[in-house]
Amino acid sequence: MCLTYRNQNTMKTHTNSRPYISLGELVATVSSCSSNNREAMAALQDLFRKGSVVARTKSGTKRLRLAV
Repeated sequence: MCLTYRNQNTMKTHTNSRPYISLGELVATVSSCSSNNREAMAALQDLFRKGSVVARTKSGTKRLRLAV
């Protein structure tokens, strides 16, 4: 598993000191750690299916899910 992306220089922090990354950075990180496009898509689908991806909005946070 590729864990080289999680260092303090690239991770941003919010006022409550929880690290966050953009959706584009998430896709780039997963695709750089996978061996092909199918594996990257499967990993991203799994993250969204489990509810691990959370977006910050003006009104708070929301879990992102994939539309079926």
